[in-house]
Amino acid sequence: MPRSLKILLLALVLAFVGPAWAEYPDKPVTLVVPYPPGGMGSTFGTMVSEALSPTLGQRMVVEYKPGANGALGAGMVAKAPADGYTLLMAVNSTMTINPSLYAKLPFDPLKDFAPVSMVYTSSNVLVVNSNSPVKSVKDLIALAKARPGKIFYGSAGNGSTPHLSGEMFRQLAGVPVVHVPYKGSGPAVVDLLGGQLDFMFVDTAVLPQVHGGRLRALAVTGKKRLGALPDIPTMEEEGVKGFYVDTWYSLAAPAGTPPEAIEKLNAAVAAMIAQPAVRARMKDIGVDPPEDTSAKYMNTIVRRDTARWKKFIAGTDIKLD
Repeated sequence: MPRSLKILLLALVLAFVGPAWAEYPDKPVTLVVPYPPGGMGSTFGTMVSEALSPTLGQRMVVEYKPGANGALGAGMVAKAPADGYTLLMAVNSTMTINPSLYAKLPFDPLKDFAPVSMVYTSSNVLVVNSNSPVKSVKDLIALAKARPGKIFYGSAGNGSTPHLSGEMFRQLAGVPVVHVPYKGSGPAVVDLLGGQLDFMFVDTAVLPQVHGGRLRALAVTGKKRLGALPDIPTMEEEGVKGFYVDTWYSLAAPAGTPPEAIEKLNAAVAAMIAQPAVRARMKDIGVDPPEDTSAKYMNTIVRRDTARWKKFIAGTDIKLD
């Protein structure tokens, strides 16, 4: 082959390969939500895909991959090509709680993922049926102690943050309550409304029932009150000292994803959170913007919470196969 032709072919190859990252993304990006459609997973997927697609200049496609408390979808993303085109809706239960609950996971949260950005934070809400005589956390504690083993609470499933909230309540308040796990929070809320359960810790997807008067919110589980429920105290404010369970939702990519892609995604998230319409939407669904959107901050939070939950779960008999 003539040398001039070789040079021409090499120039053509570089023309296609060289600028690729400068133009990221040049095709749709897939966001994997490791939970079934409905609830906060769908809310997150819809908000992020609608807000980031225009900024990125490419469509963000939401794909639901439920199973094993989020581990199935997370494992799939961990093994995806590290090119910035497959992202995970990474929540604290998947990234920092599962490692202490499962004997074996199909991924290592610290080694197999590159943090992109925190998107928002929230907490669980302690709720009872509006017909319940329980009007406060103190009332609930008194009732549970008066009826040991006969007060039932539901959760979204074993190992979920609502379950761990209930376990923390049992330990710190010294209440002999009974856990009833469900496959998702929806069926559990139905039974709470129907009188089959006495209380629940649940995510803020129940705000419509709270605002509509069907459920009564007693407290939130975070360190501070939620912007959407400013009149509802924290568990610590209600006297349960040391009680703190937050939830956070973030974006993560497979480890090894090029820094250029991480930086562009991170900037897109920061721009999204700065939009007044997005902040208003966050308040509507009961979540708050993160303190920091940097990938470094997210990495710090993942490591901090992994250590915290490992210590707490070691003091329980909760284990998942």
